[in-house]
Amino acid sequence: MPHVPPPNSAIAELVSALGEESARELAEMFLTSFEAVFRDLHSRDHSERKRAAHSLKSSARIVGASDLSGRMAELEARLTNTTGDVTPEDIAATRADFEQIAVPLRAYARQAG
Repeated sequence: MPHVPPPNSAIAELVSALGEESARELAEMFLTSFEAVFRDLHSRDHSERKRAAHSLKSSARIVGASDLSGRMAELEARLTNTTGDVTPEDIAATRADFEQIAVPLRAYARQAG
């Protein structure tokens, strides 16, 4: 199996700072933790939805998922206003943004070291 290079500049920076193995581990952590945090966007608790948006914003930024990070920043700002909420469109777009970045991250993170 050929070596898969870092899929974006954020991962390349992680490789420079932490090494290849640690960068792959961070990418894998993002991939495996996404579903649990994504479910929290559906929580009945407003503060839990806001925490989930904040968490996804930060972790997505670290692994170079800029579309997802930007979407979560907008959602977090909306949830900061107590009348703002998560819409079905937000959920669908969040899933689509994740699936777009997940493919190259999986290829990178799951290669043999």
